[in-house]
Amino acid sequence: MNIAVTSSSSHNNYALTLIKMLKARSYELVCVISTERTKYRALIYQIESMGIAGVTKHILRRSDISGSVEKDYLREYALSNNIEEWNLPLHKVCRMEGMNYLRAHSINSKEVVDFVKEREIDLILNAGAGIFRNPIISSAKIGILNAHMGFLPSFRGMNVMEWSLFYDHKIGVTLHFIDGGIDTGDILLFKEIPIGKRDTIANLRAKSEAVNVDVMIEGIELLKHGNISRIRQKPEDGKQYFVMHNRLKEIVEAKLKTRYLTG
Repeated sequence: MNIAVTSSSSHNNYALTLIKMLKARSYELVCVISTERTKYRALIYQIESMGIAGVTKHILRRSDISGSVEKDYLREYALSNNIEEWNLPLHKVCRMEGMNYLRAHSINSKEVVDFVKEREIDLILNAGAGIFRNPIISSAKIGILNAHMGFLPSFRGMNVMEWSLFYDHKIGVTLHFIDGGIDTGDILLFKEIPIGKRDTIANLRAKSEAVNVDVMIEGIELLKHGNISRIRQKPEDGKQYFVMHNRLKEIVEAKLKTRYLTG
């Protein structure tokens, strides 16, 4: 099975961990397709996705100057699986692993579509690359897999973990194929994330990064051995959500705190 991994940045520890885990299982990883943004474009994209307050918190956490005590679950996951040289840029990882590193301005460019077809890529794993259009979706023999931070088909779109918590729904990661809609592709599996004491939104999102890798690996193994069925979604089965307002996020945080105090 020929596999490609996408990324919107050369520094992507989710993609790196996924690559290392698949290599350890002797999968044939052909390349990383990087649609790396300029710093300006990356900042604009983050502001559109998370808002200015969300971006500020994200920068503070990464810089470790906010006094945050959030655990880096992905790093712990990598260490527990004996993944060495973690936190390297992907182009260096590709060089070390004998993989191609393809830079492209868009995942939907003719260059990428032609590359996927020429290299006979069976499966593309989405670790960040923007919105996929029909030409690239149909270029991989099996399809494109995505780990979605919510229960499908009920919660599609943005901030679905937060919306799930808001509506007192279970949280977790759904592995699904990408199609032309918003999180409407065939579902493979769902893994629930337990809510622990003192968990916050940020902490639960951090937990989900390691779960993303787990469901990707499990789904690929099941596809390889033909032991999984694709569950078709109907448009009317779910609802698309958008970026949650900070005031609603405060309500969610209060719910989590109340859960801890009364649990």
